[in-house]
Amino acid sequence: MKLSRVLIPGVLACAVLSACADEAPESPVGARPVEGATMSAKAAESITIDDGGTVSDLLDGINADLAAKGAPLRAFKAELIVDPKEWDGSSTTIFADDRVRGLSSEWVAGDPRRDGRVGVTYAFDLAGRRPVVLTPSGTQRFATFAEVETQLEEGMTAWRDETCSDASITRVPVPTGVDPDLLDNLFLGVAEVPGRSYAQVSDIVQAGWQPTAFFTAFAGAAGTGILGVAFTFSFVDDDGELTDIDGNGKRDTGLVEIYYTQRYLWTNSGAPGLVDFYSIITHETGHSLGLAHFGKLFVTRRDIGDGVQLSDIKYAPLALMNAAYVTGRGEIVGTDRSSFCQIWASKN
Repeated sequence: MKLSRVLIPGVLACAVLSACADEAPESPVGARPVEGATMSAKAAESITIDDGGTVSDLLDGINADLAAKGAPLRAFKAELIVDPKEWDGSSTTIFADDRVRGLSSEWVAGDPRRDGRVGVTYAFDLAGRRPVVLTPSGTQRFATFAEVETQLEEGMTAWRDETCSDASITRVPVPTGVDPDLLDNLFLGVAEVPGRSYAQVSDIVQAGWQPTAFFTAFAGAAGTGILGVAFTFSFVDDDGELTDIDGNGKRDTGLVEIYYTQRYLWTNSGAPGLVDFYSIITHETGHSLGLAHFGKLFVTRRDIGDGVQLSDIKYAPLALMNAAYVTGRGEIVGTDRSSFCQIWASKN
């Protein structure tokens, strides 16, 4: 679901929050189904979900701050996956009915502001916080940095392996002492890793896992149910107006930062009741490449009579880019592939 408001990262006052990468997060939620319904009825009380909607005063402040600094980017949209506990069981039977395959912002092939790249570059922030995983013996521990890197790379590779486009999706390193992502420090008010200075090193940044406070900072109480979020930034001209230099009717993407929550237990096995690395990472990476949510998710009136159960939810069609994640491992299927190719085949 879109959190739509023009926003750009800036410098905010520090909050009193710890930022140690190995600090244990709040007790992770696990052993129960999670759903990626993009927005619940409860969440919608505090977040307007159309392109003119207001996210929060915090994001407005970030916009104003970086606009004053002459920053060349604005972030106007955030694509969410959330937990179904926010669903209030009202009589509404349609969770989502998304039929637009692409976002309203796209990467421009050969964009001179990105050094003329046809494809995109990406980087991992592997120096920060990590998720908690459930071991085969039933114990909980932090994922290792190597495990995190493997899971992130698998999600990126899934789209790079699509054969309809020759546009490169290339990993670049993060230089020593560089912080490759902005919003974590801004929303939490403290440095995730002391001593690093921000620099944009890539087009897409897999920014890692954050505590719940990160998500509630921009989404309020609804942030407790967010599994992952991709913030899309777009270029602006010297007058601060969003640009469309290739004339395709879409804003020009200049940066995407992706964040995941530490609040849940994660797995790479698709185990029921846990959050699957591949499903969420590949879904959010799809957003970073310009794919929107797609498909209709609904329950029948007969099923809704005793309350909404995860087993009641129906998909038309079932796809990785559906607006809901229930449980298990998702895969790139027909509509995901056609959406990707619709965007990227022309960028060869």
